[in-house]
Amino acid sequence: MFSIRTQWNLTPNRLSDLVSEKRRQSDALIDLTESNPTRCGFTYPRDIILHALADASSLIYNPDPRGLLTARQAIVEYNATRGISLRPEQIVLTTSTSEAYSFLFKLLCDTGDEVLVPRPSYPLFDYLGQVNDITLRQYHLVYDGEWHIDFESLESAYSDRVRAIVLVHPNNPTGSSIQQHEFDKVCSFASKHQCALIIDEVFESYTLDPGKNHLPPLIADASVLSFTLNGISKILGLPQIKLSWIIVQGRASQNEEALNRLDIIADTFLSVSTPAQVALPALLNQLHCLHDQIHERIRNNYRLLDELFASSRVTPLRAESGWYAILQLPQFHSDEDWALALLQQENIFVYPGHFFDMQQRSCLVFSLLPPPEVLADALARLRLLVERS
Repeated sequence: MFSIRTQWNLTPNRLSDLVSEKRRQSDALIDLTESNPTRCGFTYPRDIILHALADASSLIYNPDPRGLLTARQAIVEYNATRGISLRPEQIVLTTSTSEAYSFLFKLLCDTGDEVLVPRPSYPLFDYLGQVNDITLRQYHLVYDGEWHIDFESLESAYSDRVRAIVLVHPNNPTGSSIQQHEFDKVCSFASKHQCALIIDEVFESYTLDPGKNHLPPLIADASVLSFTLNGISKILGLPQIKLSWIIVQGRASQNEEALNRLDIIADTFLSVSTPAQVALPALLNQLHCLHDQIHERIRNNYRLLDELFASSRVTPLRAESGWYAILQLPQFHSDEDWALALLQQENIFVYPGHFFDMQQRSCLVFSLLPPPEVLADALARLRLLVERS
């Protein structure tokens, strides 16, 4: 009765079983996997948000496959603050980055075609590949004190069915950015093999270096067709309003063809709500209201790591941006066993690294969004657990 593409293994793993049991027992669970800013104690500018959503023009339905011009112009102006010159015609609105990926996979790939994605990375890619009937092939990020693209693995992952390369800048969960020399090399590779680039920049405004506010933008050579993704879920901390975008760049003829085809795909769904589009200029105008709170917290929480794990057997892996962090623990237990022990003994929930396809052993992944006092207490208890072990 059901499609093969949805034939997933739905059996809970040991960690999710234990989390469910703890919640049933009403244990005071400290959830360090929390990545939803609306549940992390930030002060939302309620009046600004509600006023923007209450604009009377939201009552008029005037659909445009690429999205309302006023919303796309606001995105042009936001990118101008980053030194990027765009035209509204290059932009297509979507409800989420996931939908943007889905649109692009439909645009670029036939059934069974392939897309190169980084490892480690967010597990969502697996599901997006399956529901769009494409095959994902992984290239590796390697760590030697900082993260780099392993170009040998990129070359070996390539086949003549590859249609696109995904770059996540910064990567989730490693927090690593792509260096300019790496990007130039990826562009040469994509141009040689006539692949498109999909550049995911949803965390680009959350640098962990106090001297930086944004990562340098990745702008491909004009010979390479590229699609850059972003949205207000992360840059405004508003995942509930559901608005993201695709920026199309490349040769003029490629741009026109890509956008004409995206028009049909987007027009088939017309999924972005009018109130979200109408509100976008006002929301982006107030970018600092919530963004700055989130940015300050993740920077403070990231600084905690060096303080808490100095002279410890726990090693924080270096990150540059984003709102996740990775700890490498002693390797006499697996990452899953460490996560289970932390949950069982301390009621602290973190992700094992293998959830993100990490090759490094005994790594735990957690969010930098929780309040500093909560994170500091939880990580101090993690250090004690390691020392007892």
